[in-house]
Amino acid sequence: MPDQACKNCRFIVMQGGVCPICGSNQLTTKWSGMVVVLNVEKSEIAKKLGIKMDGSYAINING
Repeated sequence: MPDQACKNCRFIVMQGGVCPICGSNQLTTKWSGMVVVLNVEKSEIAKKLGIKMDGSYAINING
């Protein structure tokens, strides 16, 4: 099964049916692009995207 992205916070969920970041169960396999945040406190990209926790996030959600 391909990785799913949370429609709410864009976190990439590798297993399970619930996002560990926001608790949403609205996941999709229709996403593209990925950004990996290793240090959210120092990341300008994380600030621009509104990311609050380290991890992998989808850039575009298509469905």
